Order: sequence, then structure tokens, then C-alpha cells
Amino acid sequence: MPGTDKIASLWRRHQRRNSLLSILVSLCSATLLILAQASRPNLSGRWELDKSRSDFGSLPPDDSAMELIQHQEPKLTITQIWKDAQGEHSLVWQLTTDGTENLARMNETEIVSRTVWEDSKLVTEWRMKRGAQLSEGKFVRSLSEDRKTLAVGVHRRSASNEIDQHLVFVESPQ
Repeated sequence: MPGTDKIASLWRRHQRRNSLLSILVSLCSATLLILAQASRPNLSGRWELDKSRSDFGSLPPDDSAMELIQHQEPKLTITQIWKDAQGEHSLVWQLTTDGTENLARMNETEIVSRTVWEDSKLVTEWRMKRGAQLSEGKFVRSLSEDRKTLAVGVHRRSASNEIDQHLVFVESPQ
């Protein structure tokens, strides 16, 4: 039947067109994913607090602070070390940048967090429990284009207060 051959031919062209469209959509999606990951900076390094460029909000500034960051996407380890009037403290955060819940402990303190990328900014939202005290907050980390400055926006909220800080860290030789 002549009409059947024409329908079969049209069907084959339709399938080829759909296959080509499917391949094109897959390539575009892969390219966008690669570009999105390329815009995510690697935060690895030793970062020393620059007190003169930081805003501590209503809190007194630490005597010193440092963040040692090991970043191999999607895994991120941040070791925070700081000195204040009570002495030296440290906290190790084992994070993943895919939104998975992570847990950190320091003495009797438990911190549950989730970390995700928002464009080129790394956002960590956390909840902390120390005995009966509860608090929550957010860290927003961004790296300067020249990779010499790490800015950390900090927001903390508890039953008794709410604090915003803008901390500036500079790259330090390891």
C-alpha cells in the first residue's frame, strides 16, 4: 500500500528528529552543569581573620581566628580555631555541599547543619544545642576574584539575642 510507506517514512523522520532533540537537550544540560560547577570556587586554604576589615556586630572581637579549609567538591572540612578571653577553642565541621545534613560536636555542643551552593556563595544553615540552650544561624562564604579574601557573613539567633557579623579572612601561607 502506497499510503503505508508514506506513513512509515514520516514516522522514521519524526523519530530521528526526536532523537536529535533529545541529544541536544542532554548536551545543553551537561554544559550548564559544568558551567555551574566551574563558577563554584575552591575554598581550600589557611584563612586568617583580618580584624580591621571585619564587623563583629554587638560582640567583642576575638583575639585571633583562623579557618583551615580543605575543599574537594562536594566534601568540605573547615577547622575553625579562635582565641578569646576564655582561651583557645576549635571546632571541626565535616560538610557536604549537596544539602545533606551534617553533624559537628564540641564538648557538650551538638551542631546540625546543611550546606548548599547559591551561585558562587557557599551557604551553611545550622542549629546548635548546648544543654537546654538552642540557637540557629547561617554562614555565607564568598571568595574574592583574586582568591586572596574570604568573606563570611554570619547570622546567629537564640532566645536571648540576634547577631549579624561580617568577617573578613585573608589567605595565609600554610
